[in-house]
Amino acid sequence: MPEVALRLTRRNHNAFVHLLAALETQGYALGDILVSKSLEEIIRAKPKIVLYSFYSQEVWDVEREVKLLKERTGAILVVGGYHATAMPRHTLRMGFDIAVIGEGEEVLYELLTTLGRTGYKVTKDLLNVKGLAFYLGGEFTFTGFAKVMDFSKFPPYPEALRLISPMEISRGCPFACYYCQTPYMKGFRMRHRPIDQIVRYSRRMKDMRYITPNAFAYGSPGAILRLDKLEALLKALQPLRKEGRRLFYGTFPSEVRPEFVLPETLELLVQYTDTTRLAIGAQSGDDAMLKAMHRLHKVEHVVRAVELALEYGLEPVVDFIVGLPNETEESQRKSIELMKWIMRKGGKVRAHYFMPLPGTPWARCKPSPLSDEMKKFLGKMAAEGKIEGSWGMQIEISRRLQRLIEEFYEEPFSYHGKVLDICSDQKFITQAEVGTTVNAPRKL
Repeated sequence: MPEVALRLTRRNHNAFVHLLAALETQGYALGDILVSKSLEEIIRAKPKIVLYSFYSQEVWDVEREVKLLKERTGAILVVGGYHATAMPRHTLRMGFDIAVIGEGEEVLYELLTTLGRTGYKVTKDLLNVKGLAFYLGGEFTFTGFAKVMDFSKFPPYPEALRLISPMEISRGCPFACYYCQTPYMKGFRMRHRPIDQIVRYSRRMKDMRYITPNAFAYGSPGAILRLDKLEALLKALQPLRKEGRRLFYGTFPSEVRPEFVLPETLELLVQYTDTTRLAIGAQSGDDAMLKAMHRLHKVEHVVRAVELALEYGLEPVVDFIVGLPNETEESQRKSIELMKWIMRKGGKVRAHYFMPLPGTPWARCKPSPLSDEMKKFLGKMAAEGKIEGSWGMQIEISRRLQRLIEEFYEEPFSYHGKVLDICSDQKFITQAEVGTTVNAPRKL
């Protein structure tokens, strides 16, 4: 039986598809890994190592699985992902033996080969593997933050396994929104797969979809618009469309920033893709809240983006976060008015409740209660099928995350060192000196 097992779930599927491809590229035999969605199958196999990746919102379900694995397999449990990087001590307290800190493509290969060489034990040999946290002799040990400067040197899909997912084509984000884990885990500068690699591996998808923090920023460091690069990518994918594949861009599982929605970008979308819905991140209808969360755009950019999307025959699907820290009833009223306007125009709204996420500047910030007006509005719109999102379920998850962070808070590791702690004294701080707004991305 394989000595390594990988716990595949709906939420970690995309990440593990890419990590398996990276392992294979470096020479690791994927036939030696049991990749399974079944916890029982993994337990029956009694592997020496079990690989995990999960989000902070999944902590409680994962804790139950870890307990079972410890009791019934005795395997070394290795975990990566956003939560492990932001709260490694808590992650190890959950029962994991080793946490991968940062980007895992290279460190996972080094870790597995080292463990195989040392009889699957946590030894001082792991000190030579950068990107790990573990206990050695009772002492918490951190070997550094793992970075992969050029993630495109690893293909998106493995050859030995029939696994497919939306392709990650860009990584990192320069905007550093205070509620989002991505820039603190992946860096403030966008990195991209080259076009020829994207085209080559897109052949494996029937519907071509991509993972990127801001689809219209392809080819740029992130804060500017490179129309030439964006058009070159979409043009290069046209032969695949002629073969019968559909190309969806700027929609789930990625999105676009509102200030990047311009006539020039939408013309490319309409000309070169099969996109009918455009995912736009608005987050609030109040300029003060947008500034406070470091969004670096204004409500006027959202309004323009919605109008332009409709003008070009696209359905705008606009994301909002409700219950933001220090969000007043007046702020919520402004979001309601903007949501109503979007729906009247013919767009869709997705609503989410604020969840404090480890590793972000807002990790210790408390959500604001929803006003009666907001509760009534969301309930009515959901009943009429006019609004999407899981804000109701997220309220309870948010409460549980608050309690977890209050009890186990630790200064997170991140791609660029120290993360701002905006709410450490439970008093909301608006960093006006940091939060400048933009009119539109500069075009090159």
